[in-house]
Amino acid sequence: MKITRGGRLAGDLTGDVARFTSSAEHDHYIADAVIEINMAHVLALAKCKCIEKDDAAAILSALDSLFGKVKHVPPDMEDIHMVVEEEVTRLVGEKTGGKMHTGKSRNDQVATAIRMRLRAFIIEICEGIVSLQRSLLQRAESPEGRIVVPGYTHLQHAQPVTIAHWLLAHHDSIKRSFDRLIGSYQRINLCPMGAAALAGTGFKIDRAMVAGYLGFDGLLENTMDAVSSRDFALEAISSLAILMVDLSRFAEELIVWASSEFGYIDIPDDHASTSSIMPQKKNPVTLEMLRAKCGSVLGDLVSTIAIMKALPLTYNLDMQELTPHLWDACESTALSIRVLADFVSKVKFSETRIKASLDRGSSVATELADVLVREGGLPFRKAHRIVGSLVKSLSSEGVSLSEVDLDRLRRMIAVESGIELSRESVERAVSPSMNVDVRSVRGGPSRSEAQRMVRERMKSLEEEERAIALIRQRIDRAREEMRKEFVSTAGS
Repeated sequence: MKITRGGRLAGDLTGDVARFTSSAEHDHYIADAVIEINMAHVLALAKCKCIEKDDAAAILSALDSLFGKVKHVPPDMEDIHMVVEEEVTRLVGEKTGGKMHTGKSRNDQVATAIRMRLRAFIIEICEGIVSLQRSLLQRAESPEGRIVVPGYTHLQHAQPVTIAHWLLAHHDSIKRSFDRLIGSYQRINLCPMGAAALAGTGFKIDRAMVAGYLGFDGLLENTMDAVSSRDFALEAISSLAILMVDLSRFAEELIVWASSEFGYIDIPDDHASTSSIMPQKKNPVTLEMLRAKCGSVLGDLVSTIAIMKALPLTYNLDMQELTPHLWDACESTALSIRVLADFVSKVKFSETRIKASLDRGSSVATELADVLVREGGLPFRKAHRIVGSLVKSLSSEGVSLSEVDLDRLRRMIAVESGIELSRESVERAVSPSMNVDVRSVRGGPSRSEAQRMVRERMKSLEEEERAIALIRQRIDRAREEMRKEFVSTAGS
């Protein structure tokens, strides 16, 4: 008979009902966290003399022996909390083991364990983001970063940029996700322990001490809020969903660029598959899976919000159904980041295909209009109409502004506008490379701006790494302090 069913309830749950209400399938995520929480709680019970030191020492030693060993919940048990308690009771007997649950509930314990496991995921994901950012920046500062490539609006040639500028754009959107996640950490890393079921406990447990042992930065103070809130999980999944949307957009661009029609990139072999029937195929399978994973994380977000939307305070078992979505979002995002970082580090760009596409696209049209404004004194709207008319005329012949003979283009401009531009001015205007470098406004695509942005973002990476390292150090120090107290109590 289960520990919790011997008093108020008669008999065990039936098989289907037990499976329906059990969290067994996903409790392995929080197993070690539950053991740590029990250790911190027992130390607090001993400190306030709620249990004898000998009993505390026996329980602590039993708990310590369980680390890494509680990997699943047996079919006849409700959840990981009961498994740990039963294992401790088996090792030290009910007279001693039965004291471990004094002054706490599964409600505050599970809320604490979820926060502990989530913060570990946030650290892992933030480290992955840093690795992805580094891959993007390293490719941006490489010689390939200087390659001029068409920039697009509406998936049509717009204006020339560089590979570096394009990579920096993706870097910056991903960096904002790092900021969101690291910012959410301060709200995740608050401790619910001591809230018990919802009203706290009459035992004089030092909540701050328990929080300190577990590496939390503070308390989730109100005891009802402590056990009923899952906004920290919604916030985390929201941030992960935004990140995955940005990664999916990046993946989609790479898929388009890898297509036969574009041919801008060559997919790394270890990120591709071939067809079972068509031997020529090289399919971008990891990028396609990344798009799909984004859909899964968006589904996790919608599911968690829907689960929480109508729950009264405080704890309801509906919340148990939320947690698997949290773990799925974390796992999917962490893996997607690692795979994409590897892809970015290996992908090859085809300068020949990019240049051929660039020359065909008349993406230099804006600069030619600007030259008519700067050197000819035309209003921009008139210059816009003139260049648009030139592009239309040349397009009917199957040539672009970058392909037409320069002297012919000068004559066409003179006829349309009445302005005689020098050959040098027209040559600069229709050069994709000059188009890039003239746009040296802060954040623009010029090569000098790209170099500046890469340097600054490399320094920012160092700050991100320091922030993660400080978080890890605080948690490690807390564990060391609890370990010292454990040795002192268990050894006395």
